[in-house]
Parts: sequence; C-alpha cells; structure tokens
Amino acid sequence: MPIDQLLLRQGFTLQAALDVSTVEIDLPEIADNYCQLLVFGHAGTDFWNSLDKPLTGDHPLDTVSTEWVEDYLQRIGCADYRVLYPTTDLQIDLRALGKQLGWHKDSALGIGINAIHGTWFAYRVAVLANTTYETPYDTLHEDLHEAQSNDLAESPCDSCIKRPCVEACPVGAPGVTFDLEGCMAERVREGAACADQCLARNACPVGTEYRYDQEQMRYHYRQSLQLIQSIDLI
Repeated sequence: MPIDQLLLRQGFTLQAALDVSTVEIDLPEIADNYCQLLVFGHAGTDFWNSLDKPLTGDHPLDTVSTEWVEDYLQRIGCADYRVLYPTTDLQIDLRALGKQLGWHKDSALGIGINAIHGTWFAYRVAVLANTTYETPYDTLHEDLHEAQSNDLAESPCDSCIKRPCVEACPVGAPGVTFDLEGCMAERVREGAACADQCLARNACPVGTEYRYDQEQMRYHYRQSLQLIQSIDLI
C-alpha cells in the first residue's frame, strides 16, 4: 500500500492494507463483502497539531479521523467501503491487529509499544474497502521496517533492565500483568497526579522524541478518566 502523502501530512504516520482473507482477528460477517482491511494510525504530535482547536462535540478526534480517511477513499475512487473503527456498533481487536501488522508488541504498561515510537501512537481508523493494494502492508519509514524485522522481534520491555516505569508509577501497576484495577483506582483518587497523564508512560525511555505534548496528553487522559468515572469501572 503506497503511503498517502496528504494523510501523512495530517499526521497519519501509520498506514497499512491487509487482504481480508489474511486478517487474523475476528471480523464481522460484512467483511466477506470486501477485499481489504485498511488501517490508519498516528504517532507523535503531528496528528494533534493538524487539528482545528478547540475541539468540540462528541468524540471530535474520531469524527475528524473518519472524515480524513473517507476523503482519502474518495480521492482514490473507492466508493465501496465500511468503517469498522471508530464505530459504536462494531468491535474489533485493535491490539491483536496491530501485532499482526508488526506495529507493536506488548509492554509492561498494558498498551502496545513500538521500537521507534515507543507508546506514543494510536490507532485512528480501520475500514473495510474494495481496494486492490499489493499486500502485505507498506509503511512510511525504512527505519520502521527495520524495527519491525529486528527490534520488534521482542518487546523493548524485554531488554529493559532499570524499569523506570515501575519506579515512576505510584501504585506499581506496570509488570508482566498490568494492574489495571490499581491504576484506575489511583487515577480517580482526588488530587492524583495520574488524572491527566501517566507517570509510568512518561518515564519510558523508548521513543521519547515522539512523546505527546502536555495539551495532547491532558486531552487524552481526561477523556479516559471521564470514561472510567462514567461507567464505574472500579
């Protein structure tokens, strides 16, 4: 899949295509009507800096991301597609999909980690489309290809000796199994430093040049905190 330069300028550093028949995660039955699964993600701050702010409405990042990908599909002449993510009625395992793409491995933080971008990336859109790109996927940087074939053969966490994330976390949540319950309990505590950031994530030495700025970090973590509080996850 050739990199779309407009999406790249908008911050979609990660772009990929897989033939539906090769996708290893469970897909809804409608996937049988399409040839390929296209996946788009951002890394670092370029996506955030491309947005018109202040952000308004429900789920503005999802809305903008979908609009940009639909514009891309129109530009390449693809009218037959179905957005799988983000949607409210269809669910797919993005973490497992990202592993198949080679975009991340598991980390001690309970989220994916990439040898180039660290944990500072996110999946923005997954869409079924009747495109005919050559697969397996293509990606942006030659150094990312190298990371996928070498560094990402194992998680960067596997060779991390000092484990600064564990020391930085007030409740020691990072580990072989991430203590999600302990993390959430700390985040909703009044006056918690983890309310609008993750101290453990900030302490990770991988991909620090791609770390979100304070505004972007605060936005994402406040959104997740509101979710935790609204559905009483703890």
